[in-house]
Formats: sequence, structure tokens, C-alpha cells
Amino acid sequence: MPVIRTRLRGVVERTEHRFLAFAVLISVLGLLTAFSGWAALDLRQERAADAAERRAVLTASALDVYRAMADADAHSLNAVLVNPERSAPLRLRFRDDVSAATEALHISSSRSAGTGDDAYDQVWLLSRVLPLYTRLVEIGWTESDAGNPVGISYLSNASALVRTEILPVAERLHAAQSDAVVRAQRDAGAVPWLPLLSGVATLVALVAAQVSVTRRTRRRVNPGLALATALTCVALLGGGIVIGFVAARGAVGERELSIVGPLAEARNLGREADEAEARILIFPKAGDVSELDETFTGIEERVTAAGGDEVALAAMRAWREHDQALLGRVRGDVDAGPPVFTELVKLIIDPVPGSADTFGGQLDARLTALIDEHRAVATDSAGSAKATLANWDAVVLALLLAAVVSAVLGLGVRIREYYT
Repeated sequence: MPVIRTRLRGVVERTEHRFLAFAVLISVLGLLTAFSGWAALDLRQERAADAAERRAVLTASALDVYRAMADADAHSLNAVLVNPERSAPLRLRFRDDVSAATEALHISSSRSAGTGDDAYDQVWLLSRVLPLYTRLVEIGWTESDAGNPVGISYLSNASALVRTEILPVAERLHAAQSDAVVRAQRDAGAVPWLPLLSGVATLVALVAAQVSVTRRTRRRVNPGLALATALTCVALLGGGIVIGFVAARGAVGERELSIVGPLAEARNLGREADEAEARILIFPKAGDVSELDETFTGIEERVTAAGGDEVALAAMRAWREHDQALLGRVRGDVDAGPPVFTELVKLIIDPVPGSADTFGGQLDARLTALIDEHRAVATDSAGSAKATLANWDAVVLALLLAAVVSAVLGLGVRIREYYT
């Protein structure tokens, strides 16, 4: 046994065998780093593309559907509160809203297939219910124009359909896809531990091989090993910088979406308040007034949570004060005077003095501008992350394969010296 151990030690300690062992070790570690790095970056490209090209589109479309249908519901009710001359533009705006929602659903349908969640079913449900809602409104208008009370029933059913089916589904779709965008961006910016650790091990092996060559051959630098070390460093540093940038962009997108969420909820509640004003006059129910007041409270809470934009808060508070006076007249309070239907309709429909829009329209316009601003930043973040990752999987793979070849060739020159 001591003889065998001595012979094995002699074989292992021979210079050419040591260099051969380094060549095998560097090849294994380099190839592991190359292919695991390629797979990791390829996966991150897919996740970044999913965030930018699919999830972000579905998120935006869900917001567009919600706003368009909430607007449509308000316009459908307001159209029966005014005379025929003023009703025509409101009906035209209703049809424009329905067209906008239909277009948003058309865009969503191509993005929702194969998402692995409920997105496709939600888009399909919205697409199926939308024509039914439109028919109910059109019939309600026709019957109301003819003086038939059943027209109000059709409009009431249409409004209930929006509030109980269309808007909740659109809201769930937006929430789910916003979360999916965040998850995809986090995945795209996650640290690829396997290629990182194997890459560091490859560098250690390259340095150790260079030290061994220097000591045993008296040559200070092995060009092949030096080039392999440089290529591996470039691959690891480049890939690390790219992943770090993607992670930073993902954090920006996540922050912006966390602001868009409360603002979108506030805008949605604003559209509900706009609808509620008309419902209280057309088909009032017990609890409508208290629900409207709770809606205003919800708007204020969400705007505050999103940073407390002063313009939006001022618009909301002015609208709330206006509605408190209006609802006092609806209830027939002593101080408010007797309710006058025509005058109350004007308070809801007519623009605010000195403005081209209603109180609800002013708040909606401000919230829409804020949402578009933050959503644009989030979308840009997702797009820049996708663009940054493009082709880096192939670059890293090529660099590391070249490093392996360079190291093997560099060691091979020294190994052949002992066999010739």
C-alpha cells in the first residue's frame, strides 16, 4: 500500500498531470458557468418580456375598460336627466366609451391567452357581458323617449350589471396583472446564484492554474489563461451589471405601480360617485346618500395614500361640499329649500363656473393625468429592462465558451512540452 500511495502521489504531482487536471477543472466549471448563465439570462429575458409586452398591456387595458365603462354608466343615466338636445351628446359619449372598452378588450384578448392565470377568462367574460349591457341601455333610452316607465327599469338593470359584474371583473384583472408585472420584474432582476458561484469558482481555478504554471515553468504569464481570466471577468461583471440595472428598473416600476394602484382606485370611486348622483335622482334607494359620502371618504384616503396630490384633494373636497348641498336639497332639508328636479339636474350635469368640466370631471381629469404619468414611468422601466437584457444570454455564453477554449489551449501548449 505505501508503494501504491507513493506512485499515485508521484503521478498527481507530475507537472503535466497537474496542468491536465487544471484544464479539466476549468473546462467543467467554465461550461457549467456558460450554460447556467445562458439559461438564467434567457429566463430573465422571458420574464422581462412578459412584464413589458403582456402584463403591462393587460394592466393598462383593465384600467381603460374600468374607466370607459364607469363613464358609460354615468353618461347613460345622465342622458335621461336632460332634454333631447342635451341628451344627444351624452349618448354619443356613451357609445364612444363602449367603443373604447371594446378596443381595450380586443387588445387584451391577444395578450391574455397562455398567461397561466384567470386573465383570459376575465377578458372573455367582459367581452361577453358588454354587448348585453349596451342593448339594455339602448332599449332603456328608447322606452324612456317613448314615455314608458319600463325604460328606467332597463337602465337600472344595465347600471347594476356594470357595478356588479363588469367593473369588479375589470378591477380584479387590473389588480392581478399589476401583481404579475411586479413578480415578473422581480424575477428578471433576481440574482442568478448558480452561474455566479460557478463563475467565481472558475476564476479561482484560472488564477490557481496561472500560479502553478508560473511556479513550475518559470513563465510569468500564460497568454491563454490570462485571456480566459479576462473573458470570464467581462462575462461575470457584464452580466452582473445588467442584472443590477434590471433589478433597479424593476424597483422603479414596482414603486410607480404602487402609486398607480391607489390612484386608480380613487378614480374608480370617483366614477362611482358620478353614477351615484344620477341614480339618487332617477331611482333612489335607501342608503344611497350614506354610500356616496363613504365613497368620497374612500377617494380621499386613496389619494392621500398615493402621495396626497393637493390638486386632486382640492377637487375632491370641492365636489364633496357641492354634493352635500345638493343632497340636502334632495332630502328637502328646511335650510336647503324644496328640491327642484330641473335645477338639481343642472347642478350635476352643468360645468363648474369658470371651468369647462363638472366637479367629477375635474377630479377624474387630474387623477387620469397622475395615473398616466406614473404608468408611463412603470411601462418605460419594464421596456428598458427588457431592452437591456436583450442578447446578453448569447454574449455571456460566447464569452465563457471562448474563455474555456483559451484556457485549454493555453494549458495545452505547456502540457505538450512534456510529451514531445
